[in-house]
Amino acid sequence: MNNSNDDLEALIRSASPAGHNCELIPVTITPEMAKGYLSFGVAKEGEIYQSVIDDYVLSMQNGEWKAGSILIFSEDYKIIDGYYRLAAVAQSGVAVEFYLVRGVPSNL
Repeated sequence: MNNSNDDLEALIRSASPAGHNCELIPVTITPEMAKGYLSFGVAKEGEIYQSVIDDYVLSMQNGEWKAGSILIFSEDYKIIDGYYRLAAVAQSGVAVEFYLVRGVPSNL
């Protein structure tokens, strides 16, 4: 293997479950978009810590948030990973760049 993009693609496909159709999409999430994503709900309910969201909000508002975080959604559009980040975008009034992964099977 010579580490080409085709080689990487082949490795990813060989490790993916049959029929698995995930996508990784670069996206800038606005506060309005974040509210829309949050309306679909989360895959697993848990306790929400507002202090974490508040910390993220301050970081976003101060321009300290690092672009490139990943948001993960199930195939039925539920949030698997990224609730706090989306809630912070919704509250901060700041658009933030993320990578969005969608189509993750709920049973993984």
